[in-house]
Amino acid sequence: MKHVQAKKEIERRNFFRIDDTAILYYRIISEEEHDSGQHEDDLLLVDKLTLKARFDSISREMQPLFRVIQAGSPDIAQYLSSLDKKLNLLSEYYVEMAMGDMEMSPQRINLGAGGLAFMSQSPIMSGTVMELRIVLLPEHYGIFSYAKVVSCMRNTDEMTNTNSYKISVEFQNMSDDVRDIITRHVLGKERASIGKD
Repeated sequence: MKHVQAKKEIERRNFFRIDDTAILYYRIISEEEHDSGQHEDDLLLVDKLTLKARFDSISREMQPLFRVIQAGSPDIAQYLSSLDKKLNLLSEYYVEMAMGDMEMSPQRINLGAGGLAFMSQSPIMSGTVMELRIVLLPEHYGIFSYAKVVSCMRNTDEMTNTNSYKISVEFQNMSDDVRDIITRHVLGKERASIGKD
């Protein structure tokens, strides 16, 4: 058992991580709720939130075929590119709607493909399962995932005598497509940071 836990810890640390600002919403759920999946009334909101990221995944899959069309029929390729821009505008609108519905606001996080860490005013026990909704900026890629709390560390501000808690979570049952979106975002931010130095 210890060997399995050590292996999972090494795998979690193998993911590259960055400090970032993202829009984050979380809700603590029970194991039973996690096992049964999303509630019916949440499905439309999740669909709105993740539409842009799903469109982007489909566009990447279509790239090889688009290059063939572009080489043989530049006018058709231009038309398809314009349609793609219209769909992107529509998907951004739906993400904005979802963000408004959930009253989400930007906050500092530490993000990697395996999980994230964020600050909370209240402690959340290790092992707690939560539902996460994240919007990566500036792309506005919405992500829905389940996560499990792996640590909760108290930070005390001695000047104000107030406590906050650093909550670290590990993504649960995340699809490869969603993990790829996070990985590309993280690597893009790291490249941009290196370019500024």
